[in-house]
Amino acid sequence: MKDKSSILTGFIFACAVFAAVIIFMAIDNMAFSLALILFYALASILLVKTGFWKKVRNSISDNPKKLCLLTACFVLATPLFFFNNPYVLHILTLACIYCVATIGLNIQVGSTGMVNFAQGAFFGIGAYVSALLGGHFGVSFWISLPAGMLAAGFFGLLMGLPTLKTREYHLSLVTIAFAYISFLLVMNFDWTGGPDGIADISKPVLFGFKIGQTVTVGGVTIPGVAFYCYMVLAFLGIALLVAHRLHNSWYGMAWNAIRDDEISSRCYGLSLRKSKLEAFVFGSLFAGAAGALYAHFIGFMSTENMSFQIGLLMVCMVILGGMDNIAGVLVGTLLLIVIPEKLRAFDDYRMLFYGLVLISMLLFRPQGIIPSKPRFFDLKKRV
Repeated sequence: MKDKSSILTGFIFACAVFAAVIIFMAIDNMAFSLALILFYALASILLVKTGFWKKVRNSISDNPKKLCLLTACFVLATPLFFFNNPYVLHILTLACIYCVATIGLNIQVGSTGMVNFAQGAFFGIGAYVSALLGGHFGVSFWISLPAGMLAAGFFGLLMGLPTLKTREYHLSLVTIAFAYISFLLVMNFDWTGGPDGIADISKPVLFGFKIGQTVTVGGVTIPGVAFYCYMVLAFLGIALLVAHRLHNSWYGMAWNAIRDDEISSRCYGLSLRKSKLEAFVFGSLFAGAAGALYAHFIGFMSTENMSFQIGLLMVCMVILGGMDNIAGVLVGTLLLIVIPEKLRAFDDYRMLFYGLVLISMLLFRPQGIIPSKPRFFDLKKRV
């Protein structure tokens, strides 16, 4: 009876969240959108105060596989509601792309405790490499994407080397410098298109089908962005699986140990140099993949999409959702992509909004919306 009650709580919560997302995305009126945001915020506070949120967390802990499957079904069903609204599908696709990048950033900021403001630069490196290979050399997307990932990973390794003896804000300053150097180099190179960027980036082709073209089946028109959205969801699923496996491996344990106490980790025998470089490389690989997906989705890439502001935005996403918590990072990313897009009238104040969110979270809830759980290591279960 207790198991049934637990799974029912999780099922009700998942259905409520799914309905809330659909309603919010379907509304096109800014006043109604603001009212809904306020209502959802008050409802969230009420859930915490009444203890329902604790029941939800227990339900997730007791039935992780079932609720993950249910959530996956809801996620796959979401684009079906917006076939007649390509703009909403565009926002959802963009949010999923950024989720891939912030999952990688979470490895550095959340798991290892290294605040990296250069994730936007690695995002841009992956995008530019994939766009240049596809546009100038006619290389297939399925080859240019891993090439962009490897390029981002290589530069992540290069940036990681001078940061090995730095900590806290000194490390952050190095990453900020790298972000600005990358931005200025790409802007001043002729072969990258300079400030004009790269246009007419081709869409991926799979088994002769161009992903991104509109198709009509049985009188139903399926916008091209829907196909790209599902492709990005597939990549996001792979990223989640890899990140989950890394978190629950010896890599994740080593990163957490370094974050909590570097001196103790060194005394225990961990190689700080090796573990930190691995964190930089893995995080950069995720950013490179996201950048390649973004470039081929938008069809245009410029230096604006790899500026310091992009890296700052990604750090805000990780902190908002909950550091070292993959689910929290997804929530933070979705909120900071979807809400500003729905409130385009305040676009000039977007960076102010991001800054206020970051300061507010650091002051009042530094653990994020969904805090990470304490890790209990068991030699038999292997984490």
